[in-house]
Amino acid sequence: MKKTVLTAVLLLGLGLTAFAADAPRNETLLDSGWTFFASYDISRRSTVETVTVPHSWNLTDVFEGLNYNRGTYLYQRNLVCDASMKDKRVFLKCDGVNTYAEIAVNRQYVGQHASGYTACCFEITDWLKEGDNKLTIVASNAYRTDIAPMAGDFNMYGGITRPVHLIVTGQDCISPLDYASTGVYVHQDNISAARADISVETVLSLKGGLEGKQVRVSIVDAAGKTVASGQSTDFVRREDSPFDAHAYTSMIPLSVSSPRLWNGRQDPYQYKVAVELLSDGQVVDRIEEQTGFRYFHVDVDEGFFLNGKHLDLHGVCRHEEGYQTGGLYNEEAMAQDADIIYELGSTGVRFVHYPHSKYDVQMYDQRGIVLWYELNLAGPGGYGSPGYMKNPDLEKNVMQNLVEMIRQNYNSPAICFWSLCNELSFKYDEPATFLRQLNAKAKEIDPQRLTTFAICYDQDKFQGITDVLGWNKYFGWYLGEGGVGEFMDQAKIAAAGQPLGLCEYGAAGSPNQHGFERRVSNRVHLEEYQARVHEDNWRAMSTRPFVWCKFIWQYSDNPSSIRDEGDMRGMNDKGIVTWDRSIRKDAYYFYKANWNPEPMLYIAARRYTQRGEGVTDVKVYTNQAKATLYLNGKKLQTARKDDINCIVFHDVALREGENTIMVKAGKLSDECSLIYDPSLKPRVNGGFGRLDGAVN
Repeated sequence: MKKTVLTAVLLLGLGLTAFAADAPRNETLLDSGWTFFASYDISRRSTVETVTVPHSWNLTDVFEGLNYNRGTYLYQRNLVCDASMKDKRVFLKCDGVNTYAEIAVNRQYVGQHASGYTACCFEITDWLKEGDNKLTIVASNAYRTDIAPMAGDFNMYGGITRPVHLIVTGQDCISPLDYASTGVYVHQDNISAARADISVETVLSLKGGLEGKQVRVSIVDAAGKTVASGQSTDFVRREDSPFDAHAYTSMIPLSVSSPRLWNGRQDPYQYKVAVELLSDGQVVDRIEEQTGFRYFHVDVDEGFFLNGKHLDLHGVCRHEEGYQTGGLYNEEAMAQDADIIYELGSTGVRFVHYPHSKYDVQMYDQRGIVLWYELNLAGPGGYGSPGYMKNPDLEKNVMQNLVEMIRQNYNSPAICFWSLCNELSFKYDEPATFLRQLNAKAKEIDPQRLTTFAICYDQDKFQGITDVLGWNKYFGWYLGEGGVGEFMDQAKIAAAGQPLGLCEYGAAGSPNQHGFERRVSNRVHLEEYQARVHEDNWRAMSTRPFVWCKFIWQYSDNPSSIRDEGDMRGMNDKGIVTWDRSIRKDAYYFYKANWNPEPMLYIAARRYTQRGEGVTDVKVYTNQAKATLYLNGKKLQTARKDDINCIVFHDVALREGENTIMVKAGKLSDECSLIYDPSLKPRVNGGFGRLDGAVN
């Protein structure tokens, strides 16, 4: 995990000391020196470990069975406060404690937070004393019906899963207490290529009163030039602030002439927004945020438009879990995923099924990939959990999580859609009324972005609640092959003017299981069949621009303790990349050929090396017009790509033993080996031993 070196803060062992008296704000990570042990379990004497956070107790047991450890544990560490902290304010910010946290300082209760996927922040000044202090965080991922998500096809890793920060300010500051956001919100009031009219809202915590206070805002371009600035001494009392009795708001309107727009992958340009709080002319606090100016809309017939131009919004659904890091915050893993997704050619990504970390969002801000950003109200899909029951405590929890999600990520240019839920059902109480309340709150906080959510049935009951809507449909896997195009055509008619997207589709596939037959059992997840399903789905979706999003389920294989299928227990293997990110499956290269304009050529089914048929087909994915096949050095066929960038060379006669397959397209070439073993049973039953594709 990346660390920021702060000269005003010095970490000594388990202590924290040496705060510079003239520094406007000091922030450090509390990552080391934590002790960890079981809580409230009086039946045994708990083992005490020393750990570094982020940390989870579920990194391995999620693969051992359905009943992975969902319990309650204590994290403790020491804080040393010296005289330099006198008259300072101290805040503790936790980016994520999953799924419930209680905070104590010197064994005195400070507060609690119910969400593992949004941040919380508490002022702990009044609980601290000079010298040694004991910080305690209680973390629990125990089953509860009043905290979302109650269920899901993913693991809920218990622990302090994201970083913990200690923030030290003066008596007057830009508030960290406004739902654990930065306190700075850039409202994009009217954006065009000619002019960007914005309003910069700053939430302040002013213990020293208003006299002599001023807020100053600067908009700085990537070259370091200030393109707009303003200041104000007008403050409005925040009577509705639930966390801060000293909260005020400043609103400063600004305009940037001829702005360079955040224009997706083509030009993901961002500006720095620097906000300073002054007292009698001296800077007493400062925050910097990044944002990009853009405008967008969705047309019911033509799909998504960014800055006035159509953008086919296609990409992947992505969980935040990384290989061997589980649900833990890991910047290297997040950057790696963003790079692989960018290389694929994705123009959009759906973050599922909970708010991802701010750093994760920034990876897509920087790469110009539009985000569907989702609340942690996840239904059970095809499983037996109620998903939603009209529990007032649950609704209060979800509503607070929604506000936190929006405020903490407000300035991201990539986020264009707030998603309210995934796959809720009407099996118990009806969720539509509550979803309308969530939608109203989202539009109140952020009227500029669009709202959405994902459904898998009951379109008529969910219709019209949000601006746009998305379907989860698995034709070729849970449903019959083909049919997705006709389904979306009928759904569009029924939607009566509400734009519809396809936000989940796909099939399972293992790079260790091969053959040209159809999926035949819960244990057989053929890589070649997975690619075939994606080809069929994309052939239909590529000709339907009204489908405003097309998001594959899913980017990578993802741990899920409820799964017992394919060739790995506890894994949902519908990813187009393996869990360890070491293998990009055939389906990945199929989409790369269709989505990424950089020249590419890839021989599919290359891991299906041992074949029992002497005559076989060879499929390639390429964005080149045509390609030529060579077998054991001999030129055999030249073929042109079809409408989805596939070429199939039919009836290739293999010799017994090893065969070298080479395909060339212009300056590109790809090569693999196929072994014909007559003793093996030919695997062509089930209907597609002869592959589809164009040939001439």
